[in-house]
Amino acid sequence: MLTLIPHGRQDRFASPRRERPDSEISKSVGAGKEQMNRHQIRILLIEDDEDYTILIREMLSAVKSSLYQITWASNYDEGLREMKEGEHDVCLLDYRLGGRDGLEFLREIGGIECRYPVIFLTGAGDYELDLEVMRSGVSDYLDKSEMNLHLLERSIRYAIERKKAEEALRKAYDEMERRVEERTAQLASANEELKRNAEKIALFAYSVSHDLKSPAVAIHGLARNLHARYAQMPEEKGRAYCERIMKATEHLVALVENINLYIRTRETPLRIERTGLKEMIEIVRMEFWSQMAARGIRWIEPQSDPEILGDRLSVIRILRNLVDNALKYGGESLREIEIGYREDRDFHMLFVRDDGVGLKEADPERIFGLFVRRAPSQEIEGAGLGLAIVKEIARLHKGDAWNEPNREKGMTFYVSLSKNPSFP
Repeated sequence: MLTLIPHGRQDRFASPRRERPDSEISKSVGAGKEQMNRHQIRILLIEDDEDYTILIREMLSAVKSSLYQITWASNYDEGLREMKEGEHDVCLLDYRLGGRDGLEFLREIGGIECRYPVIFLTGAGDYELDLEVMRSGVSDYLDKSEMNLHLLERSIRYAIERKKAEEALRKAYDEMERRVEERTAQLASANEELKRNAEKIALFAYSVSHDLKSPAVAIHGLARNLHARYAQMPEEKGRAYCERIMKATEHLVALVENINLYIRTRETPLRIERTGLKEMIEIVRMEFWSQMAARGIRWIEPQSDPEILGDRLSVIRILRNLVDNALKYGGESLREIEIGYREDRDFHMLFVRDDGVGLKEADPERIFGLFVRRAPSQEIEGAGLGLAIVKEIARLHKGDAWNEPNREKGMTFYVSLSKNPSFP
């Protein structure tokens, strides 16, 4: 069954539904309960040929599964107005609309949110037109010379279902986007909370370090004065106590300073500059020269002098900590320390090799952790933060730090630093 509502041509077809009583509407769509339960589809037909409009009406009236309500716009302007204001499920748009055409029509409604799909009705054998029509974004196009009920009805159903699927997909995308935005906001809030907590922890650490350092320095000074005053007295146990107090307070002060250094390493922004490797190695060599000379340790450094892009003081601290680590833990057999350099496309790689006692097999898993020391001996000074600081500096330079045992004896520590100038 079919109700056809033309614009401006209502004398030949059924009168508009709003002017008819409910009883007549029921008669126009069928008088049985079975007919009233059919699915109703609202079609906007923009077609200037009245005979073709009648043909489409007759085709669709033969469909048993659906009721088609057609609103007919007989010219370009009526179709444009109905497209903007009407409520429809699908639009059938003819190519020829008097002196204008359907492609021009589609371009004009391009800025209007089309709430329903468009099926283009074209002439026969125009391949280029067909391509242009599909590029315009219509749901489908039909050749009027070959169109039949099966093709028309299938195209209408397909266009409507495709539009529903697109709407469902759009809603799903909007929902996903909403959830992403919501999650992003939550993560931003969590990051801000973490940042505030980190600032609180850093402030607490600085405060505790300061509060620890002051009494430690005072105790050390008192113990040193006591030791100096009674150094000539025969009470050997008293002198030993003073020496142990001074050594303990020295270690405590060094620990506090290393904690502050580790915090500054994490919190202080990097000052990026290009520095020659030899310049930085020479600073470290002069710092340890007297100690190495006294122990008869040979110093080896690379012949090349590449420019390292990074924080100059931090790179020097890497070398200093690794050389200091070798001197502390190399043992009596230590005879050689080598600073080396390699590179690949993305990274500078520095390494410090020694021929000392090396590490136990389990040590490499945890050696870069906080407060971890390579040897259990309390005679070796240190807070266990040197390698942790090396690891942190490497991370800030988008690199890494690791160690490998040498084939015969000793240990090699490696540090990679990114060549990428974009790191913070």
